[in-house]
Amino acid sequence: MNKRKTTIWSYDFTILFVSTCIAYLGQFMMSTLLPKYLDHMELSSTMVGVVISAFSVTALGSRPFIGPLIDGYNKNKLFRIALAFMLFSFFGYTVAKSVPLLCVFRLTHGVGLGCFAALALTMVSECVPAEKLASGIGVYGLSSVLATAAGPGIGLAIVERFGYRAAFLFSAALLIAAMLLSLRMKPKTDREYKVKFRLNNIVSRQALMPAFVMFMACVARAGFTTFLVVLVTDVRQIGGISTYYIINALALMASRPLMGKISDRKGLHVTMGISFVLFALNLVAVAFCNSTPVLCLAAVLNAFGFGATQPAAQAMGLKLSGPDNRGAASNTVFIGIDLGDLLGPILCGALVDLFNYEVMFLACILPVAVSAAVLFFWVKKNRAKLG
Repeated sequence: MNKRKTTIWSYDFTILFVSTCIAYLGQFMMSTLLPKYLDHMELSSTMVGVVISAFSVTALGSRPFIGPLIDGYNKNKLFRIALAFMLFSFFGYTVAKSVPLLCVFRLTHGVGLGCFAALALTMVSECVPAEKLASGIGVYGLSSVLATAAGPGIGLAIVERFGYRAAFLFSAALLIAAMLLSLRMKPKTDREYKVKFRLNNIVSRQALMPAFVMFMACVARAGFTTFLVVLVTDVRQIGGISTYYIINALALMASRPLMGKISDRKGLHVTMGISFVLFALNLVAVAFCNSTPVLCLAAVLNAFGFGATQPAAQAMGLKLSGPDNRGAASNTVFIGIDLGDLLGPILCGALVDLFNYEVMFLACILPVAVSAAVLFFWVKKNRAKLG
């Protein structure tokens, strides 16, 4: 008997992929431009940090509400509501002239994107065949990769020619386009929606291991992303940082689908184990980087390292939690990511102040090793749960 060939590129997956790509294009334009805009307003470095970090506070603080909403509310409507929060913030940035008002819009932005990221991941899990969950999440991750590659350059070009207000309004227009496109998505169920704020709707116990693994990995990733440019351009004075980002984006486009296929065939834990090794090698390469070719090698290692770890951990959390608790599962993994992104720069910055950049990058291998060890011993005891 011939098995019917399944594909991840269903109608809803395609609409979700394109609308998310458009939304992330506006998001990455804004994330690149906002620090420069705040500096343009002649705020001190400390105040720039306060405004930017306000985003993480609400992204993390809204997690207790996001999981129950995703599992209990109409996901298509919630998708547009999350975009509306981001849209409100983008318009707000164009008119805000004071630090308190900028912080208000930044806090709103955190709520919108925090919900949007977890919700879109959950919606992806409903759009793809169960046997291709890891591949689907890997391919979906290309939406943010494409936006990361194109968004900063587009935003900076608009600022150079037309100014910050025009760039912010263009970012807002992209969100409007994503909202309109999302109207084409079909509802997954006609059941009566009921939001229940219970602990198991906020945090999925089954997803705690992937969440912890992502927390540790993101501590290392946050240190890496925060201090890479400073080390390469200011300390080592190595050329080619723009080439690094181009190669990293191209490698990510290759790594997400490839590692997703390996996950579907060999298991998510296999992909994550390989990714941890490559991520550790990436940290070693950057710690001792003294030339552009080594920097380019690090770009590839990072793409197949952390770049493949995140979608695999997210897929594992969704798979372990089951179809009825995927909102809580997605939310739980993002709690780990948010905590790592919040604490990582602080811890790694302290290491730089106490020692130097080389020690900091090498020290980041420790949380990666802890992630690998936790994964190894968990799989050894719970291999049957992975199917």
